[in-house]
Amino acid sequence: MQTSAPAAAAGVVLAAFLLTACTPDVSGARRATPEPTESASDAATPEPTEADGEPPTDITFEAGADLDPALWVVGWDDRLMAADERFAVSSPDDGNGSWAYLDGQTQCTIAFYQGAITDLELGADDRASTDNMLAAVLSTQIPGVTPADVSANASDDHVAQTTQEGTVEIRMVGGSGGAGGDDASWSEFGRTFGALGTSLVVNVECPAGQDIGTQVTGLLDEYVGIAVAPASD
Repeated sequence: MQTSAPAAAAGVVLAAFLLTACTPDVSGARRATPEPTESASDAATPEPTEADGEPPTDITFEAGADLDPALWVVGWDDRLMAADERFAVSSPDDGNGSWAYLDGQTQCTIAFYQGAITDLELGADDRASTDNMLAAVLSTQIPGVTPADVSANASDDHVAQTTQEGTVEIRMVGGSGGAGGDDASWSEFGRTFGALGTSLVVNVECPAGQDIGTQVTGLLDEYVGIAVAPASD
């Protein structure tokens, strides 16, 4: 894939504001991943491994290196969003891994991509590779943006696995401006799985007057997850 992003607009600014006051701490609160009550027997139970026929419970950036592409494929799971009348498909799946929704309550757009980004340079681990991916996607909006710019403004977050109990670490960055004008806001979040050769990214754009942090947190808490499925399925 040649990387693409929503239409470029003047005045798009990369900033860290989403990553501080505007984004609530929702650790342990993601959909399908309630905080377990740990017992002594639970503490002694090892995490599932690929040899057990399951991916790791928590796919950290470091754990991503151990995923075997012969065993696993990954993709966005947006089934809850597709089933909720609050969201309307604004751009159907184009067959190349891109599709989008419009949130009827906030008028924010949510654009998905999953697949290979052929011009992506992998980093030392999946965190660095994800920052490289976000920079590549953002480059059409913010000419000259670099992975270092993303790393300086991005934060770690997580999203639920939807095929088993667990989480997947993601990176998130945001800013202001865009097609909606200088008072609009945007966020990019996602994950590159270097071992699997797959990148997942979501672009959220909200008009003036809407809190992008609340929008993104709601999506991650209730509607969007990552499915890790056997490659043979």
